[in-house]
Amino acid sequence: MANEITFSTSIRATKGNASVNQTANMIASMTGDDMMQSTQNIGTTAELVSFADITGAPQLVMIRNLDATNFVELGGDSGLTVFKLKIAAGQACLFTPSSATLYAKADTASVSIITVAVEA
Repeated sequence: MANEITFSTSIRATKGNASVNQTANMIASMTGDDMMQSTQNIGTTAELVSFADITGAPQLVMIRNLDATNFVELGGDSGLTVFKLKIAAGQACLFTPSSATLYAKADTASVSIITVAVEA
């Protein structure tokens, strides 16, 4: 089968006389059949983000920070130096990781995240 994954993202902003508006709708195929959705409590020390039974780099990952106050950082190593993403309180990100190893670290106090991932 093909085209099992559909996803979309959009951004709109207006301030003064300037505005931007962009939407992308995409379709992708899965070679595997694993997918997952789970919540995870992330502390203030870097820890692995769980992808359950997905063993290779996922095709697509969405992470949402469920905390109302604190941000969470993501990175490809425990020191968060390989790359770093910051997800503000209540926000989410959608990305394709280059490996199955992803670390998360909360700012100030533990946060809960929800992770959705589909196998490549």
